[in-house]
Amino acid sequence: MNTDKHIENLVEQTLQSLDGLQTARANPHLYTRIRARLEDERSTWSRIAAFLSKPVVAIALVLLVIALNVFTITSSRTESDENTDQLVAVAQDYNFQPSSILENGYSQP
Repeated sequence: MNTDKHIENLVEQTLQSLDGLQTARANPHLYTRIRARLEDERSTWSRIAAFLSKPVVAIALVLLVIALNVFTITSSRTESDENTDQLVAVAQDYNFQPSSILENGYSQP
C-alpha cells in the first residue's frame, strides 16, 4: 500500500510540474532568416539542376540525344554493309566452298 501512495505522489508531482507550461514561441523573423540562409547557400548541384530543368534546355538535350541515336544507327548500318562486302570479296578470292550438306542449302529428308 505504501508503494501505491508513493506512485500517486509521483503522479501528482508530475501533473503539478505541467501547470506553468506555455506554448513555445519563435522569433517573428526566424522564417525569414532561414529562407535567406537557404537562398545564399545554394549548392553547385542545385544550380545545375535548376539550369537543366528549364524547358528550353531540357528540350534541347532530348533532341541532342535523339540526334546522337539516329547518327549511331545510321553509321552502324554502313559499317555492317562494308564488312559484308569485304567478307564477300575475301570469299570470292579464296573460292570458299560450303563444307557440309546443310550449308549447300539442301534440306535433310
